[in-house]
Amino acid sequence: MQLALSIIFFFVGFGVATIVALRPYKARKDIEAFTSQLRHVTNGMKGSGPQAGDLDQQETNEQIIQKGSENLLTKEQLEEKFDMDAWQRLVYEEFKTTILAKGSGLKTFPCVYATMGYRAGDHRYVFLESDDPSEPRNVRIIAPALRAYLQVSKSLGPNTSLVIMGAPTEGSLKTVEQYNNEFFDMLRGLRIWDSKPWPKDVPQDTLNEKWTFCFDGIPLFPVALTPAHQRRWSRHAPVPLVALQPKWVLDNLMSTPEKRKSATGKVRKLLADYDQIDISPDLTQYGEVGTSEVHQLCLKDENETMDCPFDDFDKGGARSSSSSRRSSLEEKTV
Repeated sequence: MQLALSIIFFFVGFGVATIVALRPYKARKDIEAFTSQLRHVTNGMKGSGPQAGDLDQQETNEQIIQKGSENLLTKEQLEEKFDMDAWQRLVYEEFKTTILAKGSGLKTFPCVYATMGYRAGDHRYVFLESDDPSEPRNVRIIAPALRAYLQVSKSLGPNTSLVIMGAPTEGSLKTVEQYNNEFFDMLRGLRIWDSKPWPKDVPQDTLNEKWTFCFDGIPLFPVALTPAHQRRWSRHAPVPLVALQPKWVLDNLMSTPEKRKSATGKVRKLLADYDQIDISPDLTQYGEVGTSEVHQLCLKDENETMDCPFDDFDKGGARSSSSSRRSSLEEKTV
């Protein structure tokens, strides 16, 4: 069950992408549809690294996990690896200050569970090479690291999450919508990379109330935070940031009606004080008829719905309502 807590599971938790492992699809027509859409997503990747004919298919799962583990850092490893002049350390320190803020004139970070996870060392950190997580070079970092993280996540604490930080933006900031679209493109890239089929018990239509994003066969809850959010501070970060949780973390937290009521009430109260805008109406209970979790992954700085440009992350089909987005992808193929 996913409800308003979604927004704050900041940490308590990639479509240009590197193609590293295509998988068979259920039917020939799905393969054809996928191939057609893939042409748009992978355009512009020439010279950027491995292509469809240069995949990591020879690598074993153990080798992929080992490669990913090299980019997974604990807070102790992070603090030892980067000195205070490194951008990685600077954005981490700001993250740390935000999540630990409490009292003394500072607004308390709304998700006490995220704070507990940080203090317990349950989080793992990954740093990217630019401010766009959907770039091929960044998907090549995220995907193996995510697989490695999921292999060990249940051995970590109950408030674990994967925190993915982009590099600082050079020049003018992008808009919230631009950052959000890059986040959705990143998710599309992860599905292209992922060799596991979509779980049969999870619908693939992103507008279905039972839909949730999956990777390596595991349901996940990833959210986007951006430097462009100036009112919805619970979605603000100094750099483009993705906070990702396995869904079992949320399931455990809200395993009974009593726990759900307590957690939701506490977080919503703090959230109302933290943000400079009312709580988004898209933060509904997971599975509620007429809603979709996909609208919770990215939030605007206003109380307007951020539409997902994909109706199916496997096929990559763009929605008819996203004509400008679709046109942009098509222009890249010219």
